Amino acid sequence: MKNITDKTKKWLTIAGLGIVCVVLVIAISSQFKTQTPVDDDIAPPTAVTDNKVNPGIDTGDKAEEKEVVIQANESVAAPTDDTAAKTDQPVQNLQPEVTKPAAPTESQKIDKTQKPNGEKVDNVKAVDHDSVKRPNTTQSGEPQGGEKKDGKVYLPGFGWVTETGGSGTTVGEQGDELTGNKVGTMD
Repeated sequence: MKNITDKTKKWLTIAGLGIVCVVLVIAISSQFKTQTPVDDDIAPPTAVTDNKVNPGIDTGDKAEEKEVVIQANESVAAPTDDTAAKTDQPVQNLQPEVTKPAAPTESQKIDKTQKPNGEKVDNVKAVDHDSVKRPNTTQSGEPQGGEKKDGKVYLPGFGWVTETGGSGTTVGEQGDELTGNKVGTMD
C-alpha cells in the first residue's frame, strides 16, 4: 500500500463531505414536495332507498321505493342572523342604506337662475372686489378697548370691568416657604 499524503487526505475528506451534503440537501428537499390529491379519495354519489312503510296506511301490495341521491360536494348555505325574527326587538341598522341622488339634467346644469337642486338664485351682479370699501364699524358712542373711566377699564366683549391692577407676590431672600429653594433670577 502506498502512503497517502496529508494533502490527498485533505482533498478526500472535503470531497466526501461534499457528497454527504448533496445527499442531505436532496433528502430534505424531497420532504417539502406537495403531493397532488388523488381523485379516488372523494366518495362517489351513493343511492339511498327508502323502504319505510307506515303500518297505519294500507298502500296495497308493495311500498314504493324512492331513490335519493346525495352529492358529497354540495355547498352548505351560510347561516343567517334571524335574531329579530326570534325576539320582539326591532332590527337595528348602524347606517341607513345609501342612495345616490338623481343626476341633474343638462338644462339644470346650464340654468343660472337656479341651483342644480332646484333652489332659486337671486340675480346677483358681479362685483369688483378691489373697489369695495369696508364700512366703518367704529361708532362714535362706543368706547375703545383699554379706555379708563371712573376706576374701570373697557374691554371689548366684556364691557366696563373694575380694574384690579394685577396682584402678584414677591418672594424674599429666604425663597419658597415650602422647600426653601430660591425663586426668580439669581444675579
